[in-house]
Amino acid sequence: MKYLLTILSIACIATAIALSAFWPDKQPEEKDIAVTINGHSLARSALEREEGSAGYHRSSEQELMESAITRELLLQEAQRQAIDKEPNFRAALKSFYEQSLIKVLLDRQYQKTDARVSEEEISAFLSLFGKKVTFSRLSADSPAETGQAPSQAQQMTAIFDDLAEPLQVILSTLKPGESAVKYDTGSDQYTIRLEDVSSSPAAGSTPPDRETVRQRLAEYKREQQMSSWLNNLKKSASITIHNK
Repeated sequence: MKYLLTILSIACIATAIALSAFWPDKQPEEKDIAVTINGHSLARSALEREEGSAGYHRSSEQELMESAITRELLLQEAQRQAIDKEPNFRAALKSFYEQSLIKVLLDRQYQKTDARVSEEEISAFLSLFGKKVTFSRLSADSPAETGQAPSQAQQMTAIFDDLAEPLQVILSTLKPGESAVKYDTGSDQYTIRLEDVSSSPAAGSTPPDRETVRQRLAEYKREQQMSSWLNNLKKSASITIHNK
């Protein structure tokens, strides 16, 4: 889920930069006019804001003026060629609008997630380092609570330290015989059941510090809650896929 948020953020930023040059500005008051190009006036306050946003890469007033003039000339030429009326441009506007809506929605939902992590959860995670764990992966609708793994279950034994971080997190929340649903991407889900935990003769790796574990557990909780929320949206929706 965090990759989805990142991709949407990048897409929105890239599209906004591409479209900003075509977005019409209000004509400034006469006292605020810095330059007029082919009858279109640019505000002095807008140039000052651009100068302030440059940070330590500050440009001279002349450079800012030249940049603004070049931008305006390119904008006017693009409009003269009616690029802003082309279907591809209008599709880009629609895409930017939709991506922005989705990003705002995901950001708000992300803020609602409960990422509290207890000291007991951290200790449970750390206690598995250097241990040998046996677990089963089942389809989400398998009777994982019956104590008998179905024939299609995938059982695996490994040193806890060698497992992928998401799997470490979910196993640390379980006791032998317990199971939990793992959400990957929305409706893609499966059940993980912890079968056994035992000592390992091999030396384990150095476990992470408690704060690192806290962050891992918190991020995992957020991702699982977001994926569960998305899965519920799909379950409650009426979706019809039409064949060609």
